[in-house]
Amino acid sequence: MRQFFKYALPGFLLLSIIVACEKEYETIESLDSKNVKAYIQANKLNVTEYENTGIYYEVTSPGSGPDVAYSDQIPLVFTIKSLDGKYTSVDTFASGNRYYQYLGYFNLEGVRVGIKEVLKKTSGSIRMLIPSRLAFGRNGYGNIPGNASLDITVRVLNKSKIAVYDDISIQKYMTANSLTGFTKTSTGLYYKITDPGNGSPITIDSTVVAEYTGKYFNGVIFDKTAVGAGTTFDLNGDIDASSEPIQGWKQALPLIKQGGSIRVLVPSSLAYGLEGTQSGVPAFSCMDFDIKVTDVKQQ
Repeated sequence: MRQFFKYALPGFLLLSIIVACEKEYETIESLDSKNVKAYIQANKLNVTEYENTGIYYEVTSPGSGPDVAYSDQIPLVFTIKSLDGKYTSVDTFASGNRYYQYLGYFNLEGVRVGIKEVLKKTSGSIRMLIPSRLAFGRNGYGNIPGNASLDITVRVLNKSKIAVYDDISIQKYMTANSLTGFTKTSTGLYYKITDPGNGSPITIDSTVVAEYTGKYFNGVIFDKTAVGAGTTFDLNGDIDASSEPIQGWKQALPLIKQGGSIRVLVPSSLAYGLEGTQSGVPAFSCMDFDIKVTDVKQQ
């Protein structure tokens, strides 16, 4: 009997240690649940779990537009933050906070389900707490850390009323930056002539050389020419389609002459539209341009 315990006891102790170690590790489901519930309690959130998925939601503004489907292309504006506070993205004029594509392509299933099954309609907003296992998992995504549960608020726009959203964005931008003296056109363009110029007139058939600064409504400058080094634009694109400017420029530049300067606040419908560009212009982005026309040539 002594001989048995001499060799059996170490094996028994090893098994006990393994079992004890296994008990020390929680499943990701358990950790997610604890983190999300603690966050809800700490922030006193009035949220509801969706069908025992671990996803919690609150409809912050009921949708009043058409029903949504996964096959719809829908404009979304959203903010994201991790529950641990290590990641926050609330800049709605960055490409990472805007989306216009098929709802079914959105890269977070929890958001897709929340919009389609809970919010159900456009022109509304929803807040969702998504556990890490249903977000970007242990690897994270971009600057979002691994194993991060997320607090996401999504505003679902009605694309048929994007002009209204643009105009509200422009007016808020003007108020925030104390901008006055602008005139609004029937197309939704806002302009302010700072120097009418005294040179050649500008028409839709003109080719112009312009110095300019372009920025988004978050203040980020996305394009700028050096002083004395203007860029050539063919207003109707007949000579060089690649140098044809956005519609906002086509409408604004004929309001001044050579040597003149104008500031324009351009709605997305007169810029790069709902889609934005593959080169980095966010979807449905309004723009702020300061433009000085240094030369004018007629075709």
